[in-house]
Amino acid sequence: MGVDKVLAHTQGGRNLPLPIDFIERLKAANPIAEVMSSYVTLKRTGRDYVCLCPFHNEKTPSCHIHPDKEYFHCFGCGAGGDVITFTMKYNNLDYWEAVKLLAERGGVPLPEDNGYDSKRTDTRKRFYEMNKTAARFFYHQLKTPQGKECLDYLINKRKLSIETIKKYGMGFAPNSWSALKSYMLSEGFTEEELEQGSLISRSQKNTRNTFDFFVNRAMFPFIDLAGHIVGFGGRALTPDDKRKYLNSKDTLVYSKNRFLFSMNFAKNAAVKDKTILLCEGNLDVISLNQAGFENAVASCGTALTPEQAKIISNYADNVVICYDADGAGQKATTRAIKILGETGLKTTVIKMNGAKDPDEYINKFGADHFRHLLKKSDGAIEFELDKCKDGIDMDTDIGRIDYLKKAYKVLADISSPTEREIYAKKVAAEQNVSITTVNAELNAILKNRRYQYSKKEWTRTITFADKRDTINPEANEHRRESAAEAGIIYYLYNNHDACGDVLKRLPPDKFVTSFNRRVYESLTSKITDLQDCSVSSFNGEFSPEEVGKITEILEKYSELGIDAKVAEDYINVLLNYKPKEKQEDISDDDFFKKFEEMRKKN
Repeated sequence: MGVDKVLAHTQGGRNLPLPIDFIERLKAANPIAEVMSSYVTLKRTGRDYVCLCPFHNEKTPSCHIHPDKEYFHCFGCGAGGDVITFTMKYNNLDYWEAVKLLAERGGVPLPEDNGYDSKRTDTRKRFYEMNKTAARFFYHQLKTPQGKECLDYLINKRKLSIETIKKYGMGFAPNSWSALKSYMLSEGFTEEELEQGSLISRSQKNTRNTFDFFVNRAMFPFIDLAGHIVGFGGRALTPDDKRKYLNSKDTLVYSKNRFLFSMNFAKNAAVKDKTILLCEGNLDVISLNQAGFENAVASCGTALTPEQAKIISNYADNVVICYDADGAGQKATTRAIKILGETGLKTTVIKMNGAKDPDEYINKFGADHFRHLLKKSDGAIEFELDKCKDGIDMDTDIGRIDYLKKAYKVLADISSPTEREIYAKKVAAEQNVSITTVNAELNAILKNRRYQYSKKEWTRTITFADKRDTINPEANEHRRESAAEAGIIYYLYNNHDACGDVLKRLPPDKFVTSFNRRVYESLTSKITDLQDCSVSSFNGEFSPEEVGKITEILEKYSELGIDAKVAEDYINVLLNYKPKEKQEDISDDDFFKKFEEMRKKN
């Protein structure tokens, strides 16, 4: 196969060829905007799209998607690349795993005999098989005399049916420090694998000793959206156990920040009515599911994360928060409201009078009562305003003033001016305060927040800029040269015919910064060999973060309109560079302005 027919991608230190026509078919079957829209909400701006970046938290969209150029770039955090890069970063996959996922999604047959075997892919498969084997062990233990107490707990105390126990693959971790380890070793798994998979732990006193991670617990397999068992949750069976709930540690296949318990069941139900019931505990979800509420999920005892909220937004528009009624649950509710709101989800909150959590409520009052609760659930704003009254004597003037101070902050958090006005009028009427006074207080808060937000955004921009500089750290000391190098890269990316002349005058060793030199060498080699030079061609050879830096160059310089004369100026900057001379400190913006002036003069 000729050099013009394959793309070489580096994996594990080896260059592995994938046919160009395969990559083209893969991208054609998986348009970048279409793929990204299944993870985030896109907004069209002319021919392009923008969205809230899935790789960092932000309130204003800074991630741009260019369907015609087949790449995305975030101006906030520097992430960027093609559809393969996006799939790698979002799903935490290596290159080959992302290719296989997209091939399956787009119905594109994988090339045969490509010599591509991913050690990481094999390890993932091994972890899936290991967790499946452990789940079978736990399930079998329920049928043993030792597991009778656990089975009684699930059936009699938790009121779960045998069908529900089977559906969720629940089990029992024996009251032994080595039962699981011994079984798994007999099944051919190693101690190293078991430790990496969070199935055993290593003693801190004697690091040579290992023991079962889950002991004397009711077990709940964690199943991902593809049906793989990725981890476990264990519920203590004795009240004297200090840790009531114990979940797997993060592994290659499990990340607590990106996992929602029972989402594998809830996703189909959520698509129908566009609603997710968000609970704290696994047993809350299982009880709701058994009662007919299949759209229930849990954040597995952890506070809701932005990553989990984004997963929910892929399947639903509305979220009903069903957290515990205790102080910790209410605090978690407040945090969840904010995160869900930033993701664009409409949020309501249920009040469970007479029960501490959904599991207890279902068992006490039944499914019909809970269904009625859902219909009466308060909006997030009502919940927050009501919570402002906690611990305050509303019959005193001082109490009302304290309440209003808290309420103003809640009102200021409302992004919709119309919605804010409606609730502001309600608060004013309820507390017998003029709407003029309420609006004056709100405007003062909003004005201060805009100022603070501007400072924060500037700080974050500088922080992200520094982070991007870690990819090309030499740019910190050689701003002028690195900017010129980037300009040349952009020029050649869009003007292949000029490559021969530029390369003759400017060999790679004339580049000052190592990263830009690598990009220049790669690009000129591809052009010379008549290979594909799209953003996709840099995958594998460069890390996803480095590909993001390349897309940053393409985005930044596309606004300058670089022609041959400007490129000549860039070349001269590098040819005239003298390492021992102290370079004038000049910002990127000043440098770009200088060359823009030179371009206009020419």
